Amino acid sequence: MGTNETTVHLSGHQGAIYDAFWDGRSETWLTAGGDGIVAEWPRNGKGEGRALLHHEKAFFAVSAHEGRRVAGTENGELFRWKTAESAEAQRLQAHANGLFALAWTASGLLISGGGDERVVVWNDEGQQSEWRLPGAQKIRCIVPQGKRIFIGTTEGQAHTTSVDELMASHPAALSLTGHAGGCYAAMWHPKKEAWMSGGRDGHVRVWGKNGEEILAFPAHEGAIYRMAIAQGKLWTASRDKTVKSWSMDDLSPLQKITFKNGGSNRSINALSASTDALLFGGDDRMGRLLSI
Repeated sequence: MGTNETTVHLSGHQGAIYDAFWDGRSETWLTAGGDGIVAEWPRNGKGEGRALLHHEKAFFAVSAHEGRRVAGTENGELFRWKTAESAEAQRLQAHANGLFALAWTASGLLISGGGDERVVVWNDEGQQSEWRLPGAQKIRCIVPQGKRIFIGTTEGQAHTTSVDELMASHPAALSLTGHAGGCYAAMWHPKKEAWMSGGRDGHVRVWGKNGEEILAFPAHEGAIYRMAIAQGKLWTASRDKTVKSWSMDDLSPLQKITFKNGGSNRSINALSASTDALLFGGDDRMGRLLSI
């Protein structure tokens, strides 16, 4: 952070913030909390947030796509609603043992991942297909890029496959092994045409087209829970209470946000970016919005 930058605090959650999402269509931020609330916040983060959903269990994931919104809970329920109609949200039992990951394909299909070793594809009518990954434990991240999808698991192995193959329920997947204890986050590097991932080992790892590890380095002293790309930088959020940015040219370190310069003093679980701002939150129940 520069010396003239300020942090806008988003206060209101009574539990840890587990996920955040920038909804560019409505120009609002969404947060999912351990207090069983999904909240919506204005673009500048000022003023009070608005509770959209209430649940007796924690919300672990939230996302949006072209006027549609979704959220997943600790007990595996999936909520689906249109932007202005949260009171009419459809409620589905999608997974056992928690719903941890939500993502959209370019064609508008929803993909969810849960604690039951399943990746499920949804259309507007309901479940369309599923892929079981024995031994995966929890599906922790799902990242679509074009026709490919990256899936990270608690078991530590990640998989890449195509949307078409995933629809067939028995995809020919490429497996990537490297994050001991779990792969929690990933992003696609558009210039290098490679996947970047983060996990419990605190490392950022870069993968070649054939699944080979082409770069790995210790980025954090704790698990990396989220990644985002904004302003030509890779951003990472960690259990070690820091948010860091990295050059997209060579992944050299650029910036470190700690409690002393506007960050958090607890684990950071959630991270999302708009074109000019970064929102992160975690165990201290506070969202922090930074201009970037």
